[in-house]
Amino acid sequence: MKKSLLLLVTLMLSGCATHWPETALLNPQIIPANQQYYAGNRITMEGVDKREAAHVFYIKKKEKTPVLVNSERPLNLLLAEKLAEGLRSQGLEVGNSGTTNLTLAISSAVVTVEEQTFTYITKSRVSLQVMADFQGNRLSKQFNMSSSKEEPGEPSIAELEFLLNQQLGNLLQQIMADEALRSYLKGQPS
Repeated sequence: MKKSLLLLVTLMLSGCATHWPETALLNPQIIPANQQYYAGNRITMEGVDKREAAHVFYIKKKEKTPVLVNSERPLNLLLAEKLAEGLRSQGLEVGNSGTTNLTLAISSAVVTVEEQTFTYITKSRVSLQVMADFQGNRLSKQFNMSSSKEEPGEPSIAELEFLLNQQLGNLLQQIMADEALRSYLKGQPS
């Protein structure tokens, strides 16, 4: 009886495989500033995607073809929009003309899930680069974040979206708080 019950539970659990969507809903949150750092400063901004592949989630199960999930919106446009929103909350004017050109480049933004014998290993890596150009003076800074977790159950799409949104949001906050970048955006490179 115990063997039959164990077999039944095993079959039921193996039949509960996660169905992965084709796209992920990414929407990193930023905290609007409560302080104005810029007064009358204007910049232009663009988002560039330098990743080798467009997917944001890579799910590899044993003996199966990997599942690749892309962002619903182009990630470079989404992150540039969010960063512009955050900088505007600090008093910066972001538009088609300005004294400083700011580029936000995505070097890496991926969460991988790999099935092991009894567990799933989830690893994430996000790497963003900002480049500011003020009248020939240039600043380039890299912002990185990564994590790794091993757990008995397969993570859900909602858990993966939460993880990536949190890391992207944290890096955008770091960019907004960077003092050297603020100097360039104010037109006062040091």
